[in-house]
Amino acid sequence: MEALSTPLRTAMSVFYITRASGSETDISLDVSADLLSCSYTDKIDDEADEVSLTLKDETGKWAGSWSPTRGDFLRVIFANERGEVDTGKMSIDELRTSGRPRVFEVRGVNVPLDNTIRRTMKTRTFEQSTLSAIGAQIADTNGLSFKYDCEDDPEYDRSDQKDESDLAYLKRLCKDAGYSVKIFDGLLYVFDQKSFESKPAVKTIEESGGTVLSWNFQAQQSERYKAVTVKWRDVSKKTRSGSSPKTDEVSLYLTGKGSAKAEVAKGNTAVKQEYVDYTYTDDSVDESGQIYVLKKRCTNLGEAERLARAKLRELNLRQLTGSLSVIGDPALQAGTVVELKSFGSFDGNFIVESASHSMSGSGYVTSIEVRRVNVNY
Repeated sequence: MEALSTPLRTAMSVFYITRASGSETDISLDVSADLLSCSYTDKIDDEADEVSLTLKDETGKWAGSWSPTRGDFLRVIFANERGEVDTGKMSIDELRTSGRPRVFEVRGVNVPLDNTIRRTMKTRTFEQSTLSAIGAQIADTNGLSFKYDCEDDPEYDRSDQKDESDLAYLKRLCKDAGYSVKIFDGLLYVFDQKSFESKPAVKTIEESGGTVLSWNFQAQQSERYKAVTVKWRDVSKKTRSGSSPKTDEVSLYLTGKGSAKAEVAKGNTAVKQEYVDYTYTDDSVDESGQIYVLKKRCTNLGEAERLARAKLRELNLRQLTGSLSVIGDPALQAGTVVELKSFGSFDGNFIVESASHSMSGSGYVTSIEVRRVNVNY
């Protein structure tokens, strides 16, 4: 339990980075003189991180001679005795002004505006490749560094990118494999959320500990799934026709929670496997749980297993979720695990899906969106 005996003093630093030269200028004093609020939202994956500054603009200087240039960068750091949050380089995306009184707002995102990874549609084929190799090629093409943080590296005989942006295509592959994608500070990062959920909690948050400002939780049961069955066709094996073909059913039992069932078409000249059902089951869900059927092209049984496991995890991922606002805490960042206590049946370890750090006249507040960890699959 953490209790505060004295108020925390938080410093906020703001840097302006020119895209053309890369030079960084500390504008903290200029910003603090007119600051109404500053917020930074850090998300675990999929969506862009965001930063915003809202400033008094009584003389019109922020909307005039001091106006930032779209495509340049902001970098904001929140720091107090608990640590610091560094946004990294955030590309200035949107400028707003309003009145009266005159107010100026600047917003930034963590993907440079001149980067084509989100917007340029492409059609191409990758053959005899792996997920990490595809990710590395996409990063290199878009001028990003690359990090692959997953134990397994799915292999593809053939994978088609059809009228998709590089990021949408990579996200699709990662989603099927049960992995996540994030871009920040010039890095394209592919990672396994399950490994994050297995890490120790960075801190314990207790309802009566003196730091929690508000909270709410939701639990659902009706949409919980017992299993996912992947129905797939092995396109590498074609059945040759013969006289009076008939179909026999063959059961294949695998280790772990999965099972596969193959249909083998028999003819006079050949016996070829053509259709396979693979089922992955969550034993913790009672028999009333739903079964989800997914029809997908697969090149092998291992790919079908990954698809089934990843889909079941996705379906059951957010069975218990919550939101908390606490006194500003830089340690609370997307992807970290926290232990919650004194919340009744909602106690336990939760992963932070998004963390919003905001500074205003009311002080420094951190708001987090959390979900119960799933370390089973």
